[in-house]
Amino acid sequence: MEDIKIIGQLKARNEQGLSVLYDKYAGALNGIIMRVVWDSAIAEEILSNTMLKAWSKIETYDEDKSSLFTWLATIARNAAIDKARLKSFKNNQKTDTISDHVYKIGFSTNQAKLDVDRLITLVDDKYRIVLEKMYLEGYSQSDISKELDIPLGTVKTRLRKAIQLLRKELNSEKSTFYGIALFILLLTLFAI
Repeated sequence: MEDIKIIGQLKARNEQGLSVLYDKYAGALNGIIMRVVWDSAIAEEILSNTMLKAWSKIETYDEDKSSLFTWLATIARNAAIDKARLKSFKNNQKTDTISDHVYKIGFSTNQAKLDVDRLITLVDDKYRIVLEKMYLEGYSQSDISKELDIPLGTVKTRLRKAIQLLRKELNSEKSTFYGIALFILLLTLFAI
């Protein structure tokens, strides 16, 4: 169905127009939203809200300014950005554990001979916490300082000490070192 007919049905409050609009544009809009929020459940929620907004605000659409898809894409992208800017969204993105990252990327401990649990137990909790927050949860050093209510210098010292402890352990096992390097590289690639 052509966009002009879809617009006409939406303005006439015909639900078939909304169904056709969804079928025609949901996939592309979902792709736009996913690039911002990286979470399929949240993307579905934003997509639904985008369609409802299109339904309720169709009178504000001006075909002289943009195509129907461009108008929808702008609504979807702005809604996704608004969601990503919410503090609660950012905090939820920072709650992954090491296991979540290992299994999310399909990385098994047998494949790389990497025993994440053993490595993490090598460092005290005070070091492990700052490592996880920095490298797995995406916190900056200043965010860690605020979150844990410790001085920024202490955060930097603990990170440096934790890395030194892990480096010392890994120097004895070259294959494990390569596994960690690959692990961190994969985490970095999937975290972007």
